[in-house]
Amino acid sequence: FETSVCRNAIISAMLSHFISVVHFSAQSIVYLSRFLCLRHVTCIGKWYVMPQERRDATAEEIVIFEGTFNWWAAWCMMIWVLCFLASAVLMVLSTRGSAFAIISEEISFIKEINPPYGPEQQPVLDATMREINQMFAYTLPQTALYYSLAASSLGLFTVSYFASFIMLEDQGTKRVVDISFLVSKAVKVYLDRTLPLILALLFLGGWYVNLTAGWRATVCFSAGAAMNLISTRVGISVTIRGQTRLAHALGLELFDALQIGIRTGSIGGLLATSLGLGGMAGMWLLISDTMSLSGFGSGASVVSFYMRVGGGIFSKGADIGGDLVSDMEEQRHEEDQRLFELQQKMAELEDMRKDRARKGLEGDDEDMMDRLRKMEEQMQDIASQLHPIDYLDAVGEAINDVSGTCADLFESMVLILGTCTIIGVKGSAIPHFNSGLPFWIIASGKIGCSLVAYFVHVHERFSAQRIRWSLRFNLILVISFVQAVQIAISFQEYLRGTIDFDRFWHFCLISLMGQLIPEICVSLGEYFTSQDYAPVRSLAINADLGVVQVVLQGFGQGFFSTGLPAVVIIACVVVTWRLEAHYGLALLSASSVSGTGFQGGIASFGAIATNAHKIVHLTTYHAMSRHRANICAALGDTTAHAGNTISAVNAFSSVFNITLTLLAQTYTSLDVNYMQVTGSLLSNYSQAGLVLGIVMTFAFVANTMISCLDTAQAFANFTKEKDVGRIAQLPFPQSHVKPLKRLAAFGTIMSMRMVFSPIINSLACPMIGGFMLGVKGLLFMISGSNVLVFGLSIWLMNSGQSWTSARKFVLFGLLRGTDGSVIGPDSPHYQNLGVGENIGGPFEDTTGPALNNFIKFVAVFAFVTGGPGRLYDELPTNTMHLGLISVFGSISLVVFSRVGLNLLLKFANNMLQRARERQAYEEGDDIVENRKDDDDDEFEAS
Repeated sequence: FETSVCRNAIISAMLSHFISVVHFSAQSIVYLSRFLCLRHVTCIGKWYVMPQERRDATAEEIVIFEGTFNWWAAWCMMIWVLCFLASAVLMVLSTRGSAFAIISEEISFIKEINPPYGPEQQPVLDATMREINQMFAYTLPQTALYYSLAASSLGLFTVSYFASFIMLEDQGTKRVVDISFLVSKAVKVYLDRTLPLILALLFLGGWYVNLTAGWRATVCFSAGAAMNLISTRVGISVTIRGQTRLAHALGLELFDALQIGIRTGSIGGLLATSLGLGGMAGMWLLISDTMSLSGFGSGASVVSFYMRVGGGIFSKGADIGGDLVSDMEEQRHEEDQRLFELQQKMAELEDMRKDRARKGLEGDDEDMMDRLRKMEEQMQDIASQLHPIDYLDAVGEAINDVSGTCADLFESMVLILGTCTIIGVKGSAIPHFNSGLPFWIIASGKIGCSLVAYFVHVHERFSAQRIRWSLRFNLILVISFVQAVQIAISFQEYLRGTIDFDRFWHFCLISLMGQLIPEICVSLGEYFTSQDYAPVRSLAINADLGVVQVVLQGFGQGFFSTGLPAVVIIACVVVTWRLEAHYGLALLSASSVSGTGFQGGIASFGAIATNAHKIVHLTTYHAMSRHRANICAALGDTTAHAGNTISAVNAFSSVFNITLTLLAQTYTSLDVNYMQVTGSLLSNYSQAGLVLGIVMTFAFVANTMISCLDTAQAFANFTKEKDVGRIAQLPFPQSHVKPLKRLAAFGTIMSMRMVFSPIINSLACPMIGGFMLGVKGLLFMISGSNVLVFGLSIWLMNSGQSWTSARKFVLFGLLRGTDGSVIGPDSPHYQNLGVGENIGGPFEDTTGPALNNFIKFVAVFAFVTGGPGRLYDELPTNTMHLGLISVFGSISLVVFSRVGLNLLLKFANNMLQRARERQAYEEGDDIVENRKDDDDDEFEAS
């Protein structure tokens, strides 16, 4: 009784102190936010002072649009500080045994002694052992979960601070703001049009999850989908605002520009991973059921699949569609050539000015500045005379590279955490520790990623390659911090006697390998795709030998670049299996996503840097600004490709875990030890499963590529037939707003139609495999397809990126001939590489990354239908007819999406047109030929 009184007194004292700290923190944040706002306003004059060389270049007054203070970000900072403090207090209480104990009951996958951390009372009375397919009770790892909530709160605080920081920065000149205004309008059209379809897909998915897995899984499904949607929309919104700040900062210093760019990109990466980690930890504390947590990943998969596949089809369809229009192709070539010539002239004039200043000569500076001002006027004319479809590539960068990457990383993290939780609880002897260790690792990575995102070591003389090594050094700091925490937690468990020393160092080695795998694969890929290394330069040099040379060399380098990452992953998987078997593989995958927050941030930076590069080259003649923009663009290409590579590694790990969990769940329900069927010999069903996985994977590849080409052709026809050019009577950007919104609406509806076929392909894959081949065939189908997807995805992305990097190597004026002259866009090198870039565009931005979402979607749907749904038998004796129905049904739906939907839309369009004509006749109005173009563009996608 006295101990209980003392404990309650301690808790009361801690809570009273906690309330005082919360009140003080809230007041401090509000006052600090007001101080920052006032400080920004009082010091705003220094933001308008331009560098000396730019002041000398023009005597005209330049208006800079100032930043704005965001109260939402300030209030969010306060909220996340309170959440962090609350989670930290609960974590401390749980370590002292003073928190409320949460006990859950699960079905055991293995035969083992009762959990060492209790509880003593088990569901099976007087049972001293956990039996297979019988209930057992265990205590949740509350300390690890509260630590995860604290880490998530820190990450969300960092996101809020970065958002406030970005909004306070100056937006730039009017022309910079105008271009960003155009992009934001088109992005808003895409997001608003796609939201109803995503919600409809989520409703159907949630309905099915509720039927098969119950209301708890449905709640997790809804939470995962909502958090993934929030992270993608917020990430895109801040990206649009951040790219103007980055473009303006590139005229000041490279250091300031990189801090703005990395922090802007980190908002998307940290937000996605923080919501994923915090959501999983919070839902487990509330639901206390590991199988229901699979619903969290299912909801995230639906959102991620559409964002990646639909966004990729929209992005590359618009890009290729513009190239298919002959007039626009000539116009783009002329624009590239004009920008290249202006860049060379500016560099020459800048060298002449510096040379004259060094010799002390005067007298011709004013004439030189007049020539520079005329060049800037020419560039402004280029920006205002661009066809509206030329701005869709910036829209596609934000949609595909930011929202797609963030949603993908969110999905991979929650899938890995969910399966690690199931395996750690049901398939291990120490559920409390083994299920909590992945949370310790990922949460520590979240803390490290949040801290290193505040600063990146950059100097004005740094090249893109040198900056990339600075980013890699930040990631090494994250790895070191995670290893320190993991070693401390595992060593503490070793001292308690629940694990032996062999298992302790096994965990240390496996977690280290898991953290190093993604970065090793990224480094190997960068060697074949970056402008700083020999393969890309060799591709650019040999491009004058013809299109065949360009295509074959790009394919060859892509194939070679695929083997090395595969060898690394195979070696690590083999070593992990020999050390800790199934749980070791789960721990390996959890460690691989520990640095995802920072890696996703620099991947989003790629899209921001690419768009800022375009803005800079259309708005300023300043040589250093353009040089910094080129560095950021080269760095952005590398980091964006790194994000795609990491997505492939995480997809492979998550699908591996899902397959393992499905195996254990299926055979446990049959009262069989799943460890005894792991190494069974190949049967006719398993061999057929391997073949089916290959067939369905290539069917998905064909679907996405054909969808891209159909969208591109539709864009080309729409641009030729409809009046979607700039409105000459209006000034820029008003001249482009309406045409760009019409193009964005058309592309959105077209991509929505084209995504139906890949979705049907993905849904049919596990149903055909499960019904026609049974559980064993389904498992082999997923496993074989997973390996194929990893290799094919890496090859597609590396091949496409190598062509893009080689072409930019020429465009930036870095390629020189044997006589030392600069080779530019008017050369056969540039033209031939353009063919490779058009071929590699769907590879790199659509099909390659989408394959990762395809295999995760297939695995998740297979787990939901085969695990909680129990639709598949071990042998397909009684379900073969259902498999045949799935085959014919999927083929019929694909045909309808390709043909029948076109006829349906045409019929609806004709009915609406007749209704308008009838109304016009009744009202006495004339029928204007182009009236239907204003209202029903989406119905004419066919």
